[in-house]
Amino acid sequence: MISTPNSVAGLSTWNCHVGDVAFAITAPSSWLPVQRAHLSEFLTTPPGELDLDAFTIDVHTDDTAFHQIAETVTRSTTASVIEPVPGLFLREAPQPNGERRYLVAADNVESQPGAYAVAVQGRDIELFTHSGTARPHRYPIRLVREAMLRTYEDAGGVIFHAAGVDLDGAGVMICGPRGAGKTTTTATLLRTPGAALLSNDRLVLHSGDHMVAVPLPVPTARGTIQAFPELEHLVHDGLDMLPADFGATVKHAFTAREFAEAFGARLTSRSVLRLIVVPRLTDTAEPARTRRLPLREALEVVAANCFTPRDEFWVRPWVVPRHSTDDQLREQAGTTIRHIATTVPCVEVSLGVHNPIGDLARAVLDMTGGLE
Repeated sequence: MISTPNSVAGLSTWNCHVGDVAFAITAPSSWLPVQRAHLSEFLTTPPGELDLDAFTIDVHTDDTAFHQIAETVTRSTTASVIEPVPGLFLREAPQPNGERRYLVAADNVESQPGAYAVAVQGRDIELFTHSGTARPHRYPIRLVREAMLRTYEDAGGVIFHAAGVDLDGAGVMICGPRGAGKTTTTATLLRTPGAALLSNDRLVLHSGDHMVAVPLPVPTARGTIQAFPELEHLVHDGLDMLPADFGATVKHAFTAREFAEAFGARLTSRSVLRLIVVPRLTDTAEPARTRRLPLREALEVVAANCFTPRDEFWVRPWVVPRHSTDDQLREQAGTTIRHIATTVPCVEVSLGVHNPIGDLARAVLDMTGGLE
C-alpha cells in the first residue's frame, strides 16, 4: 500500500487490496491522501490465497468532468434505470464502445441524487464527483467492495451475512438476522487476547472454509456501546443522540479498524473457519445458554444467512457483471453450505440483555475454548 507518482502531472496512484483483488486508485495528489486514510480504516494486507483480477479506479473531482459525463448519460436514448441497492436508482447508459456509464438518478437512502457518476469498461473504473458532493471519499470503497464481491463469486466464493473474528488462526463466523446480536457477540470475542476482526456484516467463504473480510463499517446500537466501555468512550456526547430502544435501527457507525482497535485487536483479511456462532440476544433477563445445533438446524441457519446469489442489500450487480449464472452460483453456494454445516460446529448462544455482558463473554469463551 504505497503512493507512487502518476505520469499525469498532479495525480498520484495508491495500490491496495480488498481480499486478493488488487486496485490501483489514481486521483489528484491533493485528494488521494484523504482517500487513502479513509480506505485504510477498512483494508489490510491481502490473504495471498487466490490469483484474482486486478482493477483500476480513476477518480475525477472537477465539476467540468462530472457535468460532461452526466450530460451524456442524461441525453442517452438507450439509457435505462436500475436499482442496485433498495432505494438507490442509477441511470445506466451503455456506450457504442462497450463502456457503461451511470448517474445517480434518485436516492431514497441518503438523499444525494446526482452525487456521483461512474464509467466502467472491463476492469477499468472511473468515478466522477463534483464540488457539491457530500463526503466524496466514501464512494470509492463502495466500488471496490462491489468489484471484490463479484470477483470472488466468479472464482467460487460464497457471500454470507455474518461477522468474522480470528482467534489465533481459528475463524469464528457469527451469523444471524439483523438485531440478533452479531455486533455484541463480535465485541465480546474481540476482548480475547490475540483476536482480530475480519468484518462485521459480510464474509466471503471460498475453498470450503477459507474466510475473507469484506470492507464495511460497524453500525453499533446504543445498548452495545454502553455495554462496552471500550466503545463508549469513543462516542462521547453523540451517545445521547442514539435511541435507547432494544432493536433500534439508528446506530453509530465505527470504521472496522476503529472498532477492532478499541479492544486492542487488529484487522485481518483472512482466517480459516472453525466455529459458527448463532447469537439470540433478547430484551429479557433470560440467563446465558449455549446449544450445539443438530445438522438440520445448522443447515437451516447457514442457508438462511447465505447471500449468494442474492444479497438483500446489494440486489443487482452493476460495477462488475457476473460471469456465472444464478443457477451456477446457487450450486456453489449449496456445496459450501453443506460443507460447513457438516464439518464445522454450529452453536447457538442465547442471552437476555438485562444480564451483565460478562455472562455472554463466559458463554462465548466456553464455546471457543477448544478451537485449534
